[in-house]
Amino acid sequence: MELWEYFEVLWRWGWVILLVTALCAGATIGYARLQTPRYTSIVELSVTPERIDQGLTQTVAGLLRNYASGIQTLGMAQRVVDRLGLVGWDAADLRSHIEAEADQAQYRVKIEVTDTDPLFAQRVAQTVSDLFVSDVREFADLQDPRDRLVATPLNGGAQAATQTWPRNKLLLFLGVGGGLFLGMLAALVLEWSRVVPLQTQQQVEESAGIAVIGTIPHAGRSKSS
Repeated sequence: MELWEYFEVLWRWGWVILLVTALCAGATIGYARLQTPRYTSIVELSVTPERIDQGLTQTVAGLLRNYASGIQTLGMAQRVVDRLGLVGWDAADLRSHIEAEADQAQYRVKIEVTDTDPLFAQRVAQTVSDLFVSDVREFADLQDPRDRLVATPLNGGAQAATQTWPRNKLLLFLGVGGGLFLGMLAALVLEWSRVVPLQTQQQVEESAGIAVIGTIPHAGRSKSS
């Protein structure tokens, strides 16, 4: 098929494409509304040495991953439960809501807490940050002053939680995009499955692009046969 023929097919079956797209978009919107919203609060901390030293800064970069792993332990979760006096929460449940990531290039640790309650997520994120800063300070007190590390919360501590699920714009984009694709595919299938019999000499010539030079008459069956 030529390119213009594909456009002609899409125009002919445009109502099918629009219908499938609308159904997919509607299904996506319905799915998003059935989801329980989740909110994430983020707090970033800068972890730097007291003095600038190549060997010390390299050590800090290596420690950042250990710090991030320690934030996600059951022990840290239990300390948060105890600090906030959370009723109905155990360490394992709370730990599943806490994530930490080390940025070795910028000497930072990012803590994320996700929950269905945005205020709760922010409270937990701030508490984890406070406990982490306290741990770093206590460890630094045991070190030589020249080798101490300093953990400092950035941007004023834990940020107000924002909705991270469902991502309505992304889901709608996927629904519309997937609907358009399925609609065009359905249009092509319908076009290819459509059988248009050629019944006249003119139809044959228009379809084949060549002149008809002869025909074979239909031989009917005789009664005796």
